[in-house]
Amino acid sequence: MAACVNRLAPCESEYWWQGEIESAREWPLMIKTTQERYAALEAAIRLAHPYEVPEIVAMPLVAGFAPYLAWVAHETRTTTDGGDSA
Repeated sequence: MAACVNRLAPCESEYWWQGEIESAREWPLMIKTTQERYAALEAAIRLAHPYEVPEIVAMPLVAGFAPYLAWVAHETRTTTDGGDSA
């Protein structure tokens, strides 16, 4: 579902949850996928993540290096479009 995942440096997050201020040490991930694979990736994260409401956001891609974007598309192909079931 993802061509690449960057595990960023751990950070301390503070947030409101159910009327209380919570604090947690978290490891943000930057996951490279395509718009077509987003729903499957989100579903997989939700199944595996310990939080009831994990932070899962998608940001629009304005531009990118064409060979890199082609690689992401190639690595995230499904069996229905000629690729692996990754």
